[in-house]
Amino acid sequence: MLSDSLLLLSDSEPEGLVALGSQILLWLRVAIGIGVVIFVHELGHFVAAKMFGVKCEKFYVGFDPPLKFGPIRLPSSLIKFRYGETEYGIGVVPLGGYVKMLGQDDDPRRMQEAAALAKQVESEDEEGSELDDAQPTEEQIANAPLDPRSLPAKPVWQRMIIMSAGVFMNIVTAAMFAALAFMNGVDYTPAIIGGTSPGSPAWQSGIEIGGQVVAVDGLEDNQMHFREMQSAILHTGLEDPDRRIPLSLRYGDDVKDFNLATEPISGKIKRRVIGVKPIDVPKISKYVPPLAGTAFAAAATKEDMGSVILSYNGNALDQEDIKGAVPLLDYLFTHPDEPIQLVLKSDDEGATEKTISLQPQASKWLGIRLSVGPVTALVKDGPAEAAGLKVDDAIQALNGTPVSDGEQLIADLAKREPITLSVKRGDQTVQIEITPNDRPQVEAPTYGNGDAAAINAYGFAFSLPAVVQAFDEAAVDSGDALLPGDQIIQLVPAGDNEYGKLMDDEITERMVKLLAEGWKIDELHSAFSFFESIQFLPEGTRFEVMAKRDTADQKDVIVKTVLKLTQDDRNRFDRGLYLEPLTRTQYSTSLANATVLGMRETKRRASDVGRFLRMLVFGKVSADQVGGPIKIFDFAGSAAERGFSEQLLFLTMLSVNLAILNFLPIPVLDGGHMVFLTCEAVMGRRVDEQMEMRLTMVGGLMLLSLFIFVMFNDIIGLFAN
Repeated sequence: MLSDSLLLLSDSEPEGLVALGSQILLWLRVAIGIGVVIFVHELGHFVAAKMFGVKCEKFYVGFDPPLKFGPIRLPSSLIKFRYGETEYGIGVVPLGGYVKMLGQDDDPRRMQEAAALAKQVESEDEEGSELDDAQPTEEQIANAPLDPRSLPAKPVWQRMIIMSAGVFMNIVTAAMFAALAFMNGVDYTPAIIGGTSPGSPAWQSGIEIGGQVVAVDGLEDNQMHFREMQSAILHTGLEDPDRRIPLSLRYGDDVKDFNLATEPISGKIKRRVIGVKPIDVPKISKYVPPLAGTAFAAAATKEDMGSVILSYNGNALDQEDIKGAVPLLDYLFTHPDEPIQLVLKSDDEGATEKTISLQPQASKWLGIRLSVGPVTALVKDGPAEAAGLKVDDAIQALNGTPVSDGEQLIADLAKREPITLSVKRGDQTVQIEITPNDRPQVEAPTYGNGDAAAINAYGFAFSLPAVVQAFDEAAVDSGDALLPGDQIIQLVPAGDNEYGKLMDDEITERMVKLLAEGWKIDELHSAFSFFESIQFLPEGTRFEVMAKRDTADQKDVIVKTVLKLTQDDRNRFDRGLYLEPLTRTQYSTSLANATVLGMRETKRRASDVGRFLRMLVFGKVSADQVGGPIKIFDFAGSAAERGFSEQLLFLTMLSVNLAILNFLPIPVLDGGHMVFLTCEAVMGRRVDEQMEMRLTMVGGLMLLSLFIFVMFNDIIGLFAN
């Protein structure tokens, strides 16, 4: 059957076998990589034990429990063989490994048996003659001397070395993995600021494009990776959301220092950011497939992915300048009604050129126009602040024309001409004249968290609250029409919607699943973000909308309606074009430099694990951020797909994790053994065996509970994705 299936696959899809073979090789690489990390840990124990003359009965990668289901007995190992006095093998349960030493067993059910095997004891019958099959008495076992090759017979200091050798080996090999990665070359996105989200802490501080982050919250590095910067900010935000983060940026020969607050990511209140993105280059991303229904998807082909963009509308882009994509992005996000001609150069051997046209991206809507909210943020020393605009000012008019529609205000500001705003400040109406500067718009005016919107050149952001400003009754499928002033509180897709082939698109499928849970408007889920999320769903998709309305007789009256998604007469800023971030490769300059980089990487990953464990203890980490074997394998696969160096860096992280987690003071783990041995060294005698056995039982149950929890998390994560 298998051969028939493969033959059919080969006949119908010529590339099928190649893809399958590549996937199998990828899984094999992942399995070997994780297996090496486990092997090295157990090798440390094994070598140390052999060095001190301890008899090692088994050396296994993976576990080999007896698998018996009634009369059926399954093999407990994939492969095993005996060499000398030790049995070597690969167990069928790929969740770790172990070295079985004489007189030692981490299973509390067999600890007494292991202790008995460590004794040199002989049984005699009533006449005193020795019997080979006689069972020794408990008294004989207790009084018998220890086998000199058993683990308990060794001095405390030797047992400490044996128990800590696995952790030591993992730390050493972690540094070796990282050093080898840097010798091979590590591709990374440098921590160069490519843009800031409207209203974000970084946006308010006036951070300019092109700054190289050289220090963040005490972490200093002239070749800072964007991922390292993000990790430092994330950890600090989790530990203390109210603490400001020091950030140093280098512009040429100058270094500018900032002290930034953090804000939560939309939908994930415990994950915090400062609102920066990496620098983009004028090259179409080959990793983000065109999103169905976008202007880019209509204009480009599969062969265009990865192409360099030479020019837009006849304007050449500087391929050597790190800001080379800025003019294109600035035009894209300020001219939604204009077509954009892109000249592309393919990245294949022929390097052919072609021109594609990005047409305006028609918007879809539910017949709802949102109101204009108050000013929420100002750029420090920006045009708006210099002109006297203040946070909480309520925008009433633009150039003398009353303003109430938030989207229309964005479109008018996108022209970037001098303006006069009429704002209400308390009981006063104030006129503010603002002349825009040349700060580019490298992201959509509404990109970011919450409901903030901004055209960067003016230096102020305002909110788009979930309040209806105008409503088209033609959108109503059933229920009541909405009225100006109604406050939207929840939106849910109707259960009978048909999405057709759009569900074949992974991004759309995830969005549909997310929306199906219901979009409840709150601090982290804005109405405008919802409207952005449904842009690529088919026309006619129905949504159940719930709103609050104040009447003359009653407040907070609940209004329910079902609305249909239809095409709007307005265009979007985003057209589905995704550029690649700037990528560099970091090489070690020598073996000594590789060693230094390897040790630095190991130290950083150890610090990450330590901070995570500390946050876990104090409840700073949510349960969904803890993963198990499935998530580890998934991350390992993603790293392996990105290349050999990325896989080595993942193994560095995994090795450090294994080392630190194994050294936690929990009975059953190496750290638990070290606690018992430390007590023995201080007291001059071994810890009571019954007490040790009970504590080991508790530790085993703790680990079993943790394993069940992380496996449950992994399975839930699989279904969620």
